[in-house]
Amino acid sequence: MKKHVLAVALSFAGVSTFAATVEGDSSDLAKVKPGQSTLFGSANAGLSFNNTSTVIDLAGGPVLQVSKAIARGVEANGKSYIKGRDVNFLAGILLGDKKIAQVWHNEVSHDGASTSIHSARQMIVPPLPFMPNFGGLVIGKVQGSAVYFGEWSPKGANFADVASTDLNMGSAERTAWYSGENPTKSMPTLVNAQYKVVGIHQHKPESPNVYSGVLTASYASGGGDKNILTGSLTRGASTLAFNDVLIKANGTFDNLGSTKNISGQFYNNANALAGIYKTGTAAKDGVAFGGARR
Repeated sequence: MKKHVLAVALSFAGVSTFAATVEGDSSDLAKVKPGQSTLFGSANAGLSFNNTSTVIDLAGGPVLQVSKAIARGVEANGKSYIKGRDVNFLAGILLGDKKIAQVWHNEVSHDGASTSIHSARQMIVPPLPFMPNFGGLVIGKVQGSAVYFGEWSPKGANFADVASTDLNMGSAERTAWYSGENPTKSMPTLVNAQYKVVGIHQHKPESPNVYSGVLTASYASGGGDKNILTGSLTRGASTLAFNDVLIKANGTFDNLGSTKNISGQFYNNANALAGIYKTGTAAKDGVAFGGARR
């Protein structure tokens, strides 16, 4: 039995010949922490949950597994589910036809760009210690970059329900996050560079309603308070205004000198960005956002 469990663990781990530099943040690092993946892939953009040492590979784990489940087609009830076979062969043997998570995939269009959003609602208590408790997980991907942003919550009381759109994002433990590869460490010159941006907050996978808008960045070495990120994101009557957001030489941005509610990172030579906009004082109030340069 020990050999079988070890084989399953190794098959989950994945192998990589290239270690990406990964940086990100969350509204509560004790709940969700970005880092280099150790499960489903190695040293790529990943997340760990609840201070565990396991860091799931976002692309090689939930994004790929949701995609496999969607590609297989819906079940008799019209819903899609991750099963062991979507993880790997040995997980298929271990878990059989058991439903691991109910899943969705949305393509959100804005201003000619498309943001892919994968969502999963975990339906089981993981049977092995290295398997993650990923709860309710929503993953947006910035077009053209290995940059991800979204939200997480612990499993709700009715997590085992066969069909539900409740990802438990009303939880007080809900956490906004972003995690990406190739963070910009030295800002290039930007002159009114525009980014098509989407924001995620309490995502509804069967009726998606995201924040969207265009942010404009200007940066020059020695530019001081003229190195700024401006614009707004809207969702219905709600508007997130980017005021007094300063861009720093190391590729980060924030408005910590004023209202202290916006922070983030540029990636891929400033061709992408991601961050968190806090609409309140609690960690659950964060809106995760990300976008690509026009």
